Amino acid sequence: MKGEDNPLIQGILQEARAKADEIGANAEREAESIISEARERAEREAGMERKSYSVRLEQIQAREESARRSIDRLAELRSLDSAYTSVMAEVDKRLKDLLSDPSFSKTLVSWIAEAAIGLDRKEAKVSFSEKTPVTEEMLREAEALVKKETGASLSLSLDSERLSGAGVVVSSLDGKVSYNNQLEVRMRRYSRDIRRIVQEENARQNSR
Repeated sequence: MKGEDNPLIQGILQEARAKADEIGANAEREAESIISEARERAEREAGMERKSYSVRLEQIQAREESARRSIDRLAELRSLDSAYTSVMAEVDKRLKDLLSDPSFSKTLVSWIAEAAIGLDRKEAKVSFSEKTPVTEEMLREAEALVKKETGASLSLSLDSERLSGAGVVVSSLDGKVSYNNQLEVRMRRYSRDIRRIVQEENARQNSR
């Protein structure tokens, strides 16, 4: 009798085949599980990488946008500064051109009156430059202008001191308080208003 025909051997072989099939099936399931986990892990890592890339990309884009805004702002500021400098230069030129105009004396009278009102004294003295001479007649006109504008009476006199810059300085008689209305000082005083006008005009041009 052959061994294979032996019932005991057949039982052992059958059990061995069943065990082999079970081991094979378990191995396939484990392999599928490992592959599935590997795929899920790979997908998670890929998703995290995509998210990380997206975040980095957004950060880069934000930095680029911030840099662009900074560059645009810097260019705008340079443009405004250039425009402001040009306007101030033109204003300065026109005012200096007016110094030689006989009608400038009326402007000087208004400067004296303005300074006298700002000083707020009953008596004051007026210093002036040889470039912009002041006469007694101009003082009387300034006194009349102050009277007209404020109703206050005051007495102005010429100071023996001469200024280096065009314009006038109105001071108290003791010289302790003064109001400077020289050309360069007036330019600085109104520079903020001029800059604001330049900015508003630039904004209006850009909105077109």
